[in-house]
Amino acid sequence: MAVLKSIKDVVVGQAFKLAGSPLVSKWVSDPRLMNAAVKAMSVGGTVKSNLDKAGRVAAGAFGLATHDEVVTLRTTIQHLEDQLATLASKAAKN
Repeated sequence: MAVLKSIKDVVVGQAFKLAGSPLVSKWVSDPRLMNAAVKAMSVGGTVKSNLDKAGRVAAGAFGLATHDEVVTLRTTIQHLEDQLATLASKAAKN
């Protein structure tokens, strides 16, 4: 763990040096660069959501269940089992 801490310290130190640089300050204040950075950071989420959507479409085309459908089905089954146990215990009391 000491190695990771020393690597982290070096990276943080370099980041502080860069942040203090006038050239970096000029770049960061440029709205075009900031807009590009925001768009670049959102690309990962967009790609993931599109891949998830494509997976759901492909699963539907092949008649397969998606992860979300399996989770919903398990929840429904658990709820029905709980209801059945409640009804069975009420019937046993009567």
